[in-house]
Amino acid sequence: MTDLSRRSLAAGAGLLVGAIAFGARAQQMAPQLASAVPLPKVTPKPLIINPDKVKGLSGALLRTHHDTEYANAVKKLNAVGEELAKLDFAEAPPEKLGELKRDEQAAQNSTVLHEIYFDSLAEAPSQPSGLLAQAMSRDFGNMDRWKAEFAGIGRSLGSGTGWVILAYAPRDKRLFNYRAENDSMAPAGGVPLLAMDMYEHAYAADYDKDVAKYIEAFIQAIKWTNAERLYREAMRV
Repeated sequence: MTDLSRRSLAAGAGLLVGAIAFGARAQQMAPQLASAVPLPKVTPKPLIINPDKVKGLSGALLRTHHDTEYANAVKKLNAVGEELAKLDFAEAPPEKLGELKRDEQAAQNSTVLHEIYFDSLAEAPSQPSGLLAQAMSRDFGNMDRWKAEFAGIGRSLGSGTGWVILAYAPRDKRLFNYRAENDSMAPAGGVPLLAMDMYEHAYAADYDKDVAKYIEAFIQAIKWTNAERLYREAMRV
């Protein structure tokens, strides 16, 4: 056998061994490729205020709202994340995947908006200041006009579901009020700065169905420094 034949045979054997080894590695990797990256667990944020000192909203209402409704949204988000992590997307029925993604969106929105809601409450009244005050004047004309629109949107959700959201649109570089009829709705491209929960669990224990009084109490209790902090962060998006 010539040296060329020996080299060809050796090269062919090397390719065969390599192909076998690659095939074995591919089989070993297949389950790893099919497995999902587990989603990080979401931990409920504690209340950063004394709920007994928020004027217009009772401590009992705020504690129940936080410890039950908000906590349940977080649990739901984590549960859906676990379901998605176990799902084989290539084999799963589209209806099942669609249902889980729908639930994920609603639980994600509910979690985030509840966190903004509780962070938006203050123990003492305040007013917008700094850059946020300038933006409010620029985009709404004045605070009275902003309040009239924000409150009016809230009253339009008197059926007991939804959110009113003050958001910043980085694309347009302006503030706007957004109406969400349920947890599945969110402003496209908008960064929430302030969120008023219009679900009955947010006010019924204190105000029954008198949403107008609840809205006034919420607006009076807004912690504008939190909205300004979020606005400054959103301006960097």
